Amino acid sequence: MRVFTEIEIAKIQQAISEKKEKFPQEWLGRTLAYTPYQPRPLPEIFKKPVDSTPKILYDFSLQTLDTSATQISLLQTAKDYESRACGFFVESLEILTYIRRYVSIPLIYDFLILDSYQLLESLVYGADSVVLLPKFLTQKQLKNLSDYATKIGLSIIFRIESKEDLTKAIFSKADILDLNENFSLLSMIPKNKIILSKIPKNFQESHQNYFKALDIIILEL
Repeated sequence: MRVFTEIEIAKIQQAISEKKEKFPQEWLGRTLAYTPYQPRPLPEIFKKPVDSTPKILYDFSLQTLDTSATQISLLQTAKDYESRACGFFVESLEILTYIRRYVSIPLIYDFLILDSYQLLESLVYGADSVVLLPKFLTQKQLKNLSDYATKIGLSIIFRIESKEDLTKAIFSKADILDLNENFSLLSMIPKNKIILSKIPKNFQESHQNYFKALDIIILEL
């Protein structure tokens, strides 16, 4: 998962401001009438049956950041893995909207969301869900973004890196949590939440309870 520096955050905020000037949020909202894609409901797709092994979600983000990759090669990769996965993380909206036409599984926009404008933008591009990072948001900001995403039909994955992140997510009515390998938080998660995570590289057989607790395992392509 990407780490965002203060410089990168400032650039993202600047880019959002520039987009708002060129394409106001009200105008962006009107374009939804011409968007052929309706968000697919993640909870129904992500929740594993009782006593089943976790499903698989592939992190497509590194592929979409590869400057040498062509759209055709990215699409071929998506099609190759589609039948094995319940979804893809995608960092580029341009690539997301391109493969959205050809794959039937959910696409999750995995980028730093700081403004409701980005949520509406991701919906216009065809995202089914977005990742929210409590680490970079106040409780109020997180709750407002979560409420707005729900209002426009986007599912939300909260990526958790600490107990504070988890508390913020729960107060924002989180249903889907990405532990981001922080299994020490597992015992603090209320029941009936959908839990995702990568498995640590030093994963041991003795940690099978972690594996069983997950609804979805995240793998890199």
